Amino acid sequence: MKNQGLLTRVMCTFVFTLFCFYYLYCYQADLLTVMQHVLSQGQTHYNHFVGAVLITLVVLLIQIGVVRILQRKRLAWALTFVPSALCLIMLTNIGVSPDSGTLAFGVWRYIAPVLIVIFFLIVFGVNNSGVLDSLPRVWSNPIRELWLNLLILTILMLTICFVSNDDKYFHARIHAEQCLLDGDYDAALKTLRRYDVSDRNISMLATYALAKKGELAEHMFDYPVVGVDAMLPNGKDIKFELYPEYQLYVYLGGRYKQTMNARQYINFQRRINRVNKPMADYVLCAHLLDRNLDAFVADLKKYYEVNDSVTLPRYYREALTLYMHTHTAPAIIYKDNVGATDYEDYQLLERKFDNEHDKKNALRCMFGNTYWYYYDYQK
Repeated sequence: MKNQGLLTRVMCTFVFTLFCFYYLYCYQADLLTVMQHVLSQGQTHYNHFVGAVLITLVVLLIQIGVVRILQRKRLAWALTFVPSALCLIMLTNIGVSPDSGTLAFGVWRYIAPVLIVIFFLIVFGVNNSGVLDSLPRVWSNPIRELWLNLLILTILMLTICFVSNDDKYFHARIHAEQCLLDGDYDAALKTLRRYDVSDRNISMLATYALAKKGELAEHMFDYPVVGVDAMLPNGKDIKFELYPEYQLYVYLGGRYKQTMNARQYINFQRRINRVNKPMADYVLCAHLLDRNLDAFVADLKKYYEVNDSVTLPRYYREALTLYMHTHTAPAIIYKDNVGATDYEDYQLLERKFDNEHDKKNALRCMFGNTYWYYYDYQK
């Protein structure tokens, strides 16, 4: 190792340092934020830049320690980063338990320390056996030496990325919560909109971010929605990791000691008549998600003025258009010429197809973000 060139040492150290900082600052920053939040019970906040710098320095100090220990041994310079890489894997191979909300470290908390010990045993064993003396020296050419070390380093870095927490939905949720904490609702929605899989936590976050912007009834079906149960946290599989849950309930007009799921909370607020403007949209959108048009119309008259001179939010208009077409004796008369025309186009396209699969695909392409498509086809 001591015979390796300065170019190899500098380049490998530079590449690994750059990788560590980028990996910690850009890729795993949200995960580390949750880890510090949980471990400190919300008392401290993880700074992405400072945290990435400090952890990178610690990882480099570990590598320097390995170099000191093995300075008289024959070893590729890139291999001195193996213990650092294993420590990095151990740090980021974690998740949060969906049941208890506690940190759940992966199996690498056991594997990594064992592999570090095995690494030192192999290095000492191979060097003391004299096997390396009989092998041709590959370090005679500086360029070959550099490329071989960079190849080893690349394998190490790919291993770190492959083994660490790569749950894209979890990362999206944490990033969205960080945006909510910063009051940047547009950034939160931009993050959540990239995912079209109906994840219950993503649905809850999108609902809340839209409500904070006053656009829940205007854009709810632009995002993957699951149902009423995913509108609010339930303390189990639907919950915030970073964002203070009490702020959501204060915003909706009522925070209570007893744990309630979304349906229970919405019904309770209606029953005690504690419905502010954001809560009114939660109530009405819950009826839409339940496909309960009669309850929707009954509550719409309580919370909104309904007449031809008032422009209702998009999905309320679409729901009323559907209501008018499905009820021979409607409890409310509502006319929306543009909406009626669009619904006729929806029905025409629906009648064009005999095959159910082709019909659904065509309607999703043209009307996938309408309430009509959700009402008829979203399961």
